[in-house]
Amino acid sequence: MSEQSQGTWLTQEAYDRLSAELEHRKTTMRKEIAQRVEAARQEGDLRENAGYHAAREEAGLNEARIIQLEETLENAQI
Repeated sequence: MSEQSQGTWLTQEAYDRLSAELEHRKTTMRKEIAQRVEAARQEGDLRENAGYHAAREEAGLNEARIIQLEETLENAQI
């Protein structure tokens, strides 16, 4: 049986920890990263702005982790 149909087995503690991480990433981290992107954008030429590109990459990684956490928690069995 695949992991998708079976779900992911988690302890209540692990489920709560992942839920807290998801909430933190969706609220606090999204705002902080958005502020860094905007601050870097204001520095000028985006083609040569390493801070801007780093902030955009961080935003992408955060969004990918949010999706991963949502899928894990959605399919979790405690």
